[in-house]
Amino acid sequence: MNLRYFIKNLTSNPRIFLNEFYTDFKKEISFHNYESKNNLIWICGMPKSGTTLVERILDNLAYIRMDRSVLRVFPKKDLINHNNLKDYISCFPNNKYSYIKTHLKYDKNIVETLIKEKFKIIVTFRDLRDVMISRYFHVLSDKNHWQHDVVKSVSFEEGFIRSLSIITNKYPSPTPPGYTPVTSYYNWIRNWMHVNEKKNIKKIWYEDYIKDPNKFIKEILDFTDFNNFDELEIERKLDLKRKKEKNIPLIKKLKRSGRNVSTFRSGKIQQWKDLFNDRIQREFDNLLPGKIEDILN
Repeated sequence: MNLRYFIKNLTSNPRIFLNEFYTDFKKEISFHNYESKNNLIWICGMPKSGTTLVERILDNLAYIRMDRSVLRVFPKKDLINHNNLKDYISCFPNNKYSYIKTHLKYDKNIVETLIKEKFKIIVTFRDLRDVMISRYFHVLSDKNHWQHDVVKSVSFEEGFIRSLSIITNKYPSPTPPGYTPVTSYYNWIRNWMHVNEKKNIKKIWYEDYIKDPNKFIKEILDFTDFNNFDELEIERKLDLKRKKEKNIPLIKKLKRSGRNVSTFRSGKIQQWKDLFNDRIQREFDNLLPGKIEDILN
């Protein structure tokens, strides 16, 4: 049992915590009733690329979150690398449905290890321009973010351009030569895009969900072998949750407890077309280590 998660969330919001516990407990005692043999899922995706969406879909299946459940224990996931990966894998219980979401960069050794350990990998993508816009509004809302001070008191144009590249002294760790947020995200997409899709790896684009939610969900059901679940019902639940959260400010979503924590803002696609002007387009293109066309769906 994850006692730290238990105490923190029971004291901060007992009603939500008890609902989470009841939901997970029902899954845990009935896991043997499901036919799918895909017990382990590892989500990889950049922030703002649809990873929260995939989490919510898996929450509607038999899976339990490794990092947000009293029934699971998982160390700090920001420290995962190919040297300690097996220590994290050992935290997954045998023969029970579990998943984790991380923002791991592509690493051949990590991918091969996960596949060898019978994980299914879901990789999420989204147009980098929309990702960076969503990221900017997150930085603007989150006073604790290391870039907040350089964007908070300027126009959208100036703040967005600064968010693409400025590294402040609040950045949590040393940066490699030439590092900027936008170049890091670009390389993340490019490296994962080159991975061949296999029976153990599913690459999905957030834009495809917006265009056809039911088809998107159905592909995840097929990938995980949970075909007995109804994609229409799952989408109905997702849509209901979005409507409830529509008018909640992002900063409040970030401060909520348990699985209610969310970075979801508007979820729009091609928002960059409305917000990019000539200067932003020029600065954006100049920072990229390659062509934007090379990392689009």
